[in-house]
Amino acid sequence: MDESIQLSSKLGQLLNIPPISIELLPGDGSEWLLSAPATHAPFLFIDDNLGVPHKVAYKAYLQAVVRFRPARLRDGPDVASEVLTSTAVLLLVNPAHQTALNARKRLVLAGSSLSASHELRFTDALLMMREGAKQSVLWAHRRWLLRHIYPLAPLAPRPSADVEPLSQSQGDGVDTLFGLALDAPAFQREFSVVERACEAYPRNYHAWAHRFLCAEALVALLHFQRASHSEPPPQELVEVLSEERERVREWIERHVSDYSAMQYCCRLEGLVRGCRVNAALGRSSAASAEVYAHALELVKAFPGHESLWLYLRGAVSVSLPFGSCEERGEKEVWELIGVHLASTGATHESVAAHAHAVRFAAWKIWLVRAHDSSGLCGR
Repeated sequence: MDESIQLSSKLGQLLNIPPISIELLPGDGSEWLLSAPATHAPFLFIDDNLGVPHKVAYKAYLQAVVRFRPARLRDGPDVASEVLTSTAVLLLVNPAHQTALNARKRLVLAGSSLSASHELRFTDALLMMREGAKQSVLWAHRRWLLRHIYPLAPLAPRPSADVEPLSQSQGDGVDTLFGLALDAPAFQREFSVVERACEAYPRNYHAWAHRFLCAEALVALLHFQRASHSEPPPQELVEVLSEERERVREWIERHVSDYSAMQYCCRLEGLVRGCRVNAALGRSSAASAEVYAHALELVKAFPGHESLWLYLRGAVSVSLPFGSCEERGEKEVWELIGVHLASTGATHESVAAHAHAVRFAAWKIWLVRAHDSSGLCGR
């Protein structure tokens, strides 16, 4: 067998184990391989973590392209193995390779050579790479796998009039998780995968969009279970939702420029607000106020970050109707900015903070007037 074919096959087999993590190593990886076992050379495979030298990855990719073209047009067990190994290499270098993802979908549907749960673990590893974490098609592929693994939950009829109805309004066409009967470990795994992907590729819109679709599925599951049964929803799902709300605020505190996370936090509270889930959480009246207080404290600490002022806008929107405590909090922000300007002078940071505060104040005036005129703002 040609050396390049052997290289591509060996890499494909390692990728399909699948590893816990994958990293492309600079150059030919010679400095790492000197102290590593030669068993998997020229690749580094230690404790189920795979290191692939950059130059070797692209050499294997070119051969995988040649192998994949004829294989995807044929059938048979040998061909399935060829498709598995070649597509794994293609997706390592190009995680947005839609043709390769579709070929793997067909193998999952065939059910003989690739299971959906195994493919889900493979995407775990791809999404930990910077290039994989930012690809919308790879996140969509993951949602397709989840829909293939988990059945639809028996949802109740339309909720009673005193509860804000949840509708299947999110997602792109059928690309949604709404109504799936995922269990608590599945939700925790998805939230964890998103968190690792956002570490690999910061301010990752596609990862947070996936996380929101998971949160929407979780809230819907709790909402309809509570609406259709007299007993409370499963406590483990309630705990997952409660932990998720706390975890996203902790993430924002560590990533004060990640507006995608802040938007997710506000949309999550919007999902919970007014639903039967609030009763299960036991924090119906305080939940939105907590988000507002969190955003306000961060604005006070980092007034020069525009993303935090936008977070405060979102927090105000989910904490309607307005109250005097909010007005006092925003007055404190103005006083803080005034003191900062007086003590530091017209620095770039203080001028930026003042400009953000002015825009926020103008937006707040518009919002109050809009809600007053529509009769939606209660005091």
